[in-house]
Amino acid sequence: MIRKTIVFFLSVFSFSMLSIAGMVDTYGRSLIKLNFTEASSYKSDFVNASSVNNDEVIDQLEPAIIWYTLEKAADANKEEKKFIFIDIYTDWCGWCKKMDLSTFLDSGVVSYMNKHFYAVKMNAESKDPIAYKEVLYEYKMFGNKGYNELAVNLLSSKMSFPSFVVLSKKEVKLGTIVGFQQPTQLLLALKGFVEK
Repeated sequence: MIRKTIVFFLSVFSFSMLSIAGMVDTYGRSLIKLNFTEASSYKSDFVNASSVNNDEVIDQLEPAIIWYTLEKAADANKEEKKFIFIDIYTDWCGWCKKMDLSTFLDSGVVSYMNKHFYAVKMNAESKDPIAYKEVLYEYKMFGNKGYNELAVNLLSSKMSFPSFVVLSKKEVKLGTIVGFQQPTQLLLALKGFVEK
């Protein structure tokens, strides 16, 4: 069945950093609508512009992964314990974008992720400081490249993208998954952490 709605996840850490260039189709109609969730995460919905009025609320979207900032995930984890999944990416990473447009849209991945994890997106090259566990992690040069210190720490200085870090319910690093993952590969890896 061909769907007219494609969900695409944007990756930023806070709403104050949110900036989107307007996207239009060949007829000048807007293609982006933002939906903010209760968890202060969001998703951007690319819509077949000819099928809806821009002011309509879109009710028939596929389920999507709820993406949190790391701070919001840590806060949510205080209320309900879950694992934390951190997608560490860069803006130039083609495989990272492919994950967003394929694996992270898979219904099995979406369901499993939302049930067992607080999912976080982290741009390794973000120049904005990240506060986590009472430490402020800043952008610094590592060799000839600049990265946020938290991304470097989480990846043990092995900067490869995409990389995914899994934290326990107590927010202790359990492991890292490196590289593009097909839905079945990612689910198998995630279940390995959850079902230990």
